Amino acid sequence: MATSTKNVIVFGPTGGIGRVAAIEANKRGAKVWLAMRDTSKTIQGLEEGKEGFSRVQADLSQPASLKNAIQQSGATAAFVYTIHNSEDNMKASFEALKAAGITYIVVISSYSVKGPAGDEKNAEDFIPRLHAKTEIALEQTGVAFTAVRPAYFTSNILWNKAGFQKGEIEIVYPSVEFDFIAPEDIGTVAGALLVKGEATKPINLCGPKLYSQKEAYEVAGKTLGIDLKVIEIDEETFFEKTFLPRPIAESIVKGLRESSITYPKEIYEEAVQNIRTYGGIEPTTFTDWVESHKAAFT
Repeated sequence: MATSTKNVIVFGPTGGIGRVAAIEANKRGAKVWLAMRDTSKTIQGLEEGKEGFSRVQADLSQPASLKNAIQQSGATAAFVYTIHNSEDNMKASFEALKAAGITYIVVISSYSVKGPAGDEKNAEDFIPRLHAKTEIALEQTGVAFTAVRPAYFTSNILWNKAGFQKGEIEIVYPSVEFDFIAPEDIGTVAGALLVKGEATKPINLCGPKLYSQKEAYEVAGKTLGIDLKVIEIDEETFFEKTFLPRPIAESIVKGLRESSITYPKEIYEEAVQNIRTYGGIEPTTFTDWVESHKAAFT
């Protein structure tokens, strides 16, 4: 069993953030264990047997499965994502990781959580409440951790993949601005933090330029060579058409209504700079992300 302090385990390595976190941790000298429900699953860039990576069976939502994975790997640091339907806000999973030998955790939280997770304002809406409760559950274990709080993912525009194919996009509140952060940048920061292994204050992350939703879709369409028509719809139409669970959809719409306070200048600029500070990279532009993911739109 490995005993290096640079021995880390990544849960959710098939996801866009976890995959890059694993790759970044390895680049920084760590032995990386990929914790998977199905260890035979293909991961782009992390083919089975790739040097520096090993696979281990585990399910983050099943605390009983975690002990063997951690003991087999000997990992002392773990990357985890937030489980949206966890009845105890992942407390049992965090306790199991601690009991098995994990001493540091990087958790993907949300920019919607403001200040200390326990602040009352974080309980007012579904998305910040979910992530804040997860942060609190982790803090209560006493394990050192860092909560990474990214804002609006570039990949969210793929929710309207069918619209790109049709040439017509329907969105609610098209004038509202988002930062459009690349999931890969989030993964890079998370992987770097994982190897460093030191608890920090929560880290906000934002993309390098604010676009209105309408502007973002038009830029994406131009990059893809598609003449897109952007159509505004009302909230009820959005609720009827979205694939998202109603509480999440309602939380998103509430955030859109209150968008004027979403990106205070000082907080936003620091969140962009955090990609450079913690990840050591320049933030990925929205256009570059769309260009490098053209295949995902077809």
